[in-house]
Amino acid sequence: MLTGTNLQYANSYNNRIILETIRLYGPLSRVGIAGRTQLTAQTVTNITKKLMKAGLVVEHSRERSGPGAPSVMLKINEKAGYSVGIDLDKDHLTCILVNFNGKIRQTKNVDLHFPSPDEAIELMVSSVFQIIKEEGVDPDLIWGVGLGLPGPLSISEQDDATRIVNPEAFPGWEDVPIVRELETRLQMPVLLENNASAAAIGEHWYGAGKLIDSFFYIYFGAGLGGGIVVDGQLYSGFSSNAGELGYFPTATFMEPGLNYAFDHLGGFFDMPRLQKKLRAQGYQVHSLNDLGKLYEKDNEVLSDWMEAGSKSLVPLILGIEYLLDPEAIFFGGRLPDAMLHALLEKLQTQLPSHRITRKIGRPRFNIASAGLEAAAMGVASLPLYSSFAPQHKLLMRDHRYTGLGM
Repeated sequence: MLTGTNLQYANSYNNRIILETIRLYGPLSRVGIAGRTQLTAQTVTNITKKLMKAGLVVEHSRERSGPGAPSVMLKINEKAGYSVGIDLDKDHLTCILVNFNGKIRQTKNVDLHFPSPDEAIELMVSSVFQIIKEEGVDPDLIWGVGLGLPGPLSISEQDDATRIVNPEAFPGWEDVPIVRELETRLQMPVLLENNASAAAIGEHWYGAGKLIDSFFYIYFGAGLGGGIVVDGQLYSGFSSNAGELGYFPTATFMEPGLNYAFDHLGGFFDMPRLQKKLRAQGYQVHSLNDLGKLYEKDNEVLSDWMEAGSKSLVPLILGIEYLLDPEAIFFGGRLPDAMLHALLEKLQTQLPSHRITRKIGRPRFNIASAGLEAAAMGVASLPLYSSFAPQHKLLMRDHRYTGLGM
C-alpha cells in the first residue's frame, strides 16, 4: 500500500536528521548543519533549540571565523541517555552499558553452554542491574534494553512482546516470551533483534560503517549470520530474517573435490562444535581467548578448519557481490582477531579466480570495528536507534516511534 505523510512526520524526520548530523560530524555550527542537511537556517535554529532544551545537544565551544558574533558549536550530550545491550548465544552472554554517544561504560561477559530459559533470563536481569549500579547512572536515564539472539527468529504477529527464540538454536526455548519476561522483570522497554542484524546496525550507528550507505555484515558468533544495510537502513526482509547465512544449503554450490561435511553453511562455523573437537584431542580450549592463542601456534586442526570455512564462504560472498552490489562487506563478531584477519586474507586470495573478468568494481572488505562485543554493541544501539535515527519508515503515517516527540 502506498501511503503519504504529513507535516508532523516530516518535522519529526528533520529533528532526527539534524541530531544525526551533529552526531556524525559535530561539533558543528548551525550554519554548518544547514549546509550539510540543506534545511533552512530558520528550521535548523528552531530544531537545535528544541534539542538543546531536551538536553540531547549541548554547546561545545564558540568559534570566530570572521566579523560578527562567534558561532556556537554544538555536539551530542553523551550523558543525555544510556542504553543496555545483551548478546546471548549458545556459548556466552555479554551485557554492556553505553552512553548516548556510543561509548561503552560497563561490560560483563559470562561463558555459557546452551543455557535454559530460566538460567538465561535470571542472568540477564542480574547483569543489567549490576552494570547500571556499577556505573552509578540514574535508571530513569536508561532508554531501554536491546536483546540480541541468534537467528532465524520466530516472531509472534499478535503481540510484539511475545517474540520468541528460534527453538532450533536453543533447544528447550519453544514459545518462550523472552521480551515480555524481561520487560516485566526490568521495568524497561526491550527490543529484540537477530544478533547479526544488530551487529550491522551497531557498525552503521557507531562504527566504521557510519558513512557507508550500503554494506553487508558477515557475523561470526556461535555460528554464522549476516546483516544487510541498504541506503543507511537495516533491511530486515519479509520475516525479519534477511541476511541469515547460517542455514544456506551447501549443496547449492558444491565444488569438485571439496567435501562438504555439513548440509548448511553455518556448520562450518559452529564454535561450540569446534571447541569440543579441540578438547577431545587434548587441547585446553574453553574460551575465545584460548582459541586465538592456539591458532597463533599454527594448530593443524584450526588451520584445516579455516581453510574449509573460507572455501565454503567464497560462493556466498560472490552472491552478495552480484545480487546486492554493496559498497563494503564487513567481517566481525566473536572470532579471535588473528583468525578474522587470516580468514579475510584467504578470501582475498581465493575470490579473484572465481570472479568473471567483466565484473565492474567490487566491495571493500573491512574488519568490523566493535570486535568481540559487536552484537552487544549493536543491540545496545537499538533503543537509541529506534528513538533518534532518521529512518525512512518515520515518514509513513502508521509509524510507531517514540523519542524527541519525534
